[in-house]
Amino acid sequence: MIAAQNTKLEPATSTRLRQIMTTVLVSFLLLIAYFLTVIYFNALAEAENASLMRLNGIVYTLAMQIDGDAHQRLMAKYGTEDAITTTQQDTDYWYIHQVLRRSLQANMLNTPIYTIILDSTNNCHFGVTSAEIPYFRHPYHSAPALLMEKHAEGAMIPRYEDEFGTWLSAFAAIRNSRGQVVALIQADQKFDEFMVHARIAVWRNLWIGLLAGAFFLAILMRILRPILRKERQTRAALAAANVENQRINAQLQHSLEQVTALDNFRREMIANLSHDLRTPMASILGYLETVIQKKAQLSDAEQDRFLRVALVEANRLNRLVADLFDLSKLESGQIQIEPEPFHIAELAQDILQKYQLQAEAKHIKLLTDFSAHLPLAFADVRWIDRVLQNLMDNALRYAHEGGFVMFSIFEQDDTLQFKVCNSGDPIPAAHLDRVFDRYFKSSNRKKDSTGLGLTVVKKVMELHGQRVWAETNDAVTTFRFTLSTYRAEDRAPVILS
Repeated sequence: MIAAQNTKLEPATSTRLRQIMTTVLVSFLLLIAYFLTVIYFNALAEAENASLMRLNGIVYTLAMQIDGDAHQRLMAKYGTEDAITTTQQDTDYWYIHQVLRRSLQANMLNTPIYTIILDSTNNCHFGVTSAEIPYFRHPYHSAPALLMEKHAEGAMIPRYEDEFGTWLSAFAAIRNSRGQVVALIQADQKFDEFMVHARIAVWRNLWIGLLAGAFFLAILMRILRPILRKERQTRAALAAANVENQRINAQLQHSLEQVTALDNFRREMIANLSHDLRTPMASILGYLETVIQKKAQLSDAEQDRFLRVALVEANRLNRLVADLFDLSKLESGQIQIEPEPFHIAELAQDILQKYQLQAEAKHIKLLTDFSAHLPLAFADVRWIDRVLQNLMDNALRYAHEGGFVMFSIFEQDDTLQFKVCNSGDPIPAAHLDRVFDRYFKSSNRKKDSTGLGLTVVKKVMELHGQRVWAETNDAVTTFRFTLSTYRAEDRAPVILS
């Protein structure tokens, strides 16, 4: 009887052992691959960082050593390609060439150091080089993009590839005596050889790791055999108990998530209301108490000014409460979007009329660019009205006096495209992806802004399944969003949540 039981146990134990050994082997291989990959990329990153810092030090030192006025004279004197064919042809060229040559030798660089100039079309050309044979004013066709973006600031250029291999570079601006950027100085280092050595080291370590792993796997097999025999006896009972525990845990987890979500929403609403209502309320109370307590000491003009400030803060508080109320409903899922076909041009005209007096008071021109024959939009007209009003509020708030606000609508790819543009201080490019975040404060944030209007816009567009984004250039900020056009298949009632 015992012999029969052992016979039944052996195949199962052998199968289980093979599974464990396979798992251990795969895990070991993945672990080796992970650590070798980490070591490889860390080695590349450390070498790249050290090389870039070295190149950066070289070019900034050279930028201070090179006479910018001499370089400017040289470029003005010789304006055509290969106008200089020898290093001693011109005194200014010879002087700068010697500075570059000494730096090349002192730093044991394998590639020439060279200056770069930009022509009127922003194309790069070589200037002075440490090489013995000049390639004066030859086009620099493979100039890295970072060099074009930050030519006036200087920067380190991480790994990039061209037809000659993989490179690291750094460049700095050469300035004349008036502080104007007249050229760039660039130094390069080829990175291919280091990458080859790093890969060879990775393969060598991989073979060593595999041999060590094979040895430890053999030892592990001898240890696991008796353990697996005992484990099989309790596995069935534990499996049944585990299934029941998982079912109970899943129910508890679901209940906990529901309670946590409700509690977080409640806490967030209380925190937002406490934070946002305190400032305007304190301002209103302060001005009103001043008028009441010091009425005899204040002139009529001062009382009028204090009351007007209190009114402005009260209006701000009213807008804040409205934005908070709408945003809380949007975020809690209480709002159901009910799309319907409507004339978007008529809605746009109604909204523009509301803001005409406000724009005239600030001497701001309201410009439009849309046709009365646009296709019907398919959306919830109440919330699209709110979106357009929030964007117009924002545009008029940030447009400078005497500037303009332009409202455009056009059809593209079966969708309606909207643009609300305003002149004035543009949003910093780094903040474009965050302007729709709740309470985000940009560097040009106005004091009377609640910081919630754009967040409401984003939530409404998300509920419509559409997108909204911001764009900027030197003098104009543009907010854009899209809407679906009305189609025949949209005639059936549709509810989005």
